Amino acid sequence: MRKEIAPELYNYNKFPGPEFQVNGDKVETEGIAFTLVENIKDAFDVTVFNQRFSEVLTKFDYVVGDWSNEQLRLRGFYKDDRTEEKIEKISRLQDYLLEYCSYSCAYFVLENQAPKRASFDKKSRKKEEENLPRRGKKPSQKQEKTKCG
Repeated sequence: MRKEIAPELYNYNKFPGPEFQVNGDKVETEGIAFTLVENIKDAFDVTVFNQRFSEVLTKFDYVVGDWSNEQLRLRGFYKDDRTEEKIEKISRLQDYLLEYCSYSCAYFVLENQAPKRASFDKKSRKKEEENLPRRGKKPSQKQEKTKCG
């Protein structure tokens, strides 16, 4: 027999993130603010968003949530004017919805007011390490071959 669990008790993240509050079209918590840009078929549910949100998503300009099989999926997109990312542009949202989402699914789009990398993000850590002087590694030395005459 299947055990029934209240939806509020679901938590899909091993380490739960911040608790978001909805104020009109603003979705906010300490240090993170989103604006609800689109809410197709009333898809945004703050309780489920709290359960699914991960701090990695704060680096994106937009967070898109879509419903499939009664589960919320979150995906990040960048603004079109950012040059470093090509596939994850917000202008490709319709392509994403058609190719990867259920047909005519409910979805929402949140705009991130101040994108920033998470403290544990590898790319930001990698950039910081590149700026630090390396210790314990010797520079590679070319061995010169000498000919005996």
